[in-house]
Amino acid sequence: MIATKPSGRRANHTRNQRRWPNAWVLGVLLGLIVGGGTAWLYPPPSVDMIKVQSAEWYDSMRQLVFSTDTDTGAGNHEPSVYAQAPIQFPPEPHNDAHTDDALAADDVAELVNVNAALPDDDKLATVLDDAMDETEYKNRMVVADVATGKTLYDNGGDDPIVPASTLKLFTAVSALDQLGADHRFTTSAGYDPALGVVLTGGGDGLLSTGAGTGETVGYAGLSDLAQKTWDEISNQLTADPQQTIDVWADVSRYDEPWVHPTWNDGLMTSGWVSPIYPLNTYGGFYSDPSYDNTAVEDGASYAGGAFAQRLTDLAAAEGFDIEFRYSGQLDQPSDIETAAEVRSAPLGQQLEFAMKQSNNMLLEMFGREAAIAADNTPNFEGSTNTTMDTLEGLGISTESLEFVDNSGLSPNNHATLNSIMQLYEVILAQEHLRPILHSLTIAGYDGTMQQRMDQAPYSGIVRSKTGTLEVANSNVGLTVTDDGRTLWFGVNTTGAGQDYAGARDEQDGLIEALTDCNCSGK
Repeated sequence: MIATKPSGRRANHTRNQRRWPNAWVLGVLLGLIVGGGTAWLYPPPSVDMIKVQSAEWYDSMRQLVFSTDTDTGAGNHEPSVYAQAPIQFPPEPHNDAHTDDALAADDVAELVNVNAALPDDDKLATVLDDAMDETEYKNRMVVADVATGKTLYDNGGDDPIVPASTLKLFTAVSALDQLGADHRFTTSAGYDPALGVVLTGGGDGLLSTGAGTGETVGYAGLSDLAQKTWDEISNQLTADPQQTIDVWADVSRYDEPWVHPTWNDGLMTSGWVSPIYPLNTYGGFYSDPSYDNTAVEDGASYAGGAFAQRLTDLAAAEGFDIEFRYSGQLDQPSDIETAAEVRSAPLGQQLEFAMKQSNNMLLEMFGREAAIAADNTPNFEGSTNTTMDTLEGLGISTESLEFVDNSGLSPNNHATLNSIMQLYEVILAQEHLRPILHSLTIAGYDGTMQQRMDQAPYSGIVRSKTGTLEVANSNVGLTVTDDGRTLWFGVNTTGAGQDYAGARDEQDGLIEALTDCNCSGK
């Protein structure tokens, strides 16, 4: 499957290779196991490391946390999450036929249960081929073992596919590699009597129009920025006479085009994406999308207008008859002196939100920020070139990849399922990329998989990134078989057209067949 690694063994990655500390072991464990098993108590953990006691990992596999037929769940329509550990801690001795010296040297045994029985290739092929025969549309599928990297099933894995939103995985790798999970985006403002007030976008697409929320969405608030700006500039203004001050949104951080030419008008009018500027609110919405999913048509204009109104309100509260009027965008740097600034939540947290919601605009912004960090042009071409350069630097072959955007919205993007399998192996092997594992949506619990595979034994077990376009649908991630073996999977469906539900049902059936497979022969 992967030319850069020996058959049946994990790739030897030369960049940033190190032994994995126990703190990260615990972080990954919590994200992949406890995120499902304790979902009824609190949302899945963020990329922040949370220390836990090792005794928690001795819970039996497929333990039912709660269900609707218990007193706890009676009348409760929250999803039922079942805990089956894809990762085992502490590791048991790994001296059986499914482990070898390479695994021990690569510390895989500390993260993945290498002692669970490996599926027999022929038995697995029989199960999945039979499941394929039951489908109506064209499905491609690849299955690989997480512990060893061995390809167990390959039906069209090298065929060119339109990845749809699973392309976001590649962009996420580029952003984390170039910027780091702790990177924060700065939105600033300044004042010049001849020009007015300039609101300068610095890459934060999750701004709040009010005060900062302290949460990932809306961590930095335009009201807070307006207050800081007013405090700095009010002594330069007079209360009389009535006056109007222009407010501009400086979007010069990114280069045109703001919209990719292959994005159809329906994507814009239906709110799937908006022009890609270096500032936006709530991920491209008028307010927190948890409460209102009305998309903005132009994030820079909406943010600029909200900021101007906050300044007007502050001036009036102090007796100034000043209207701060939003006047448009600046596509060239204003070079105005900064008076105030606010900073976003860390990239790792923003990425987790964006991936689970498959937010197109945010991934486009992350791609451009990665391009800036790599000294490339912050537009579609420069950002996708940055992704390709990053992948090659991590030892990932780009021969089968062709990206024209960062979100996967364009039908002109191409990849293969095997390239995504290789990407997952690198994500697991590289410590600084593992936050992406936390961003996978959980079947029956959250994100784009919340309403899919919401029954035992799949709910809380299947973790994946989904992608949906009219030309193709994809679902790539990990599951745990009935034998307890953790496996990567990738499914791509074509021919369904606008029958999105039908395509998803077929994909779910294939993934369920994989999860149910007792194919080890033991």
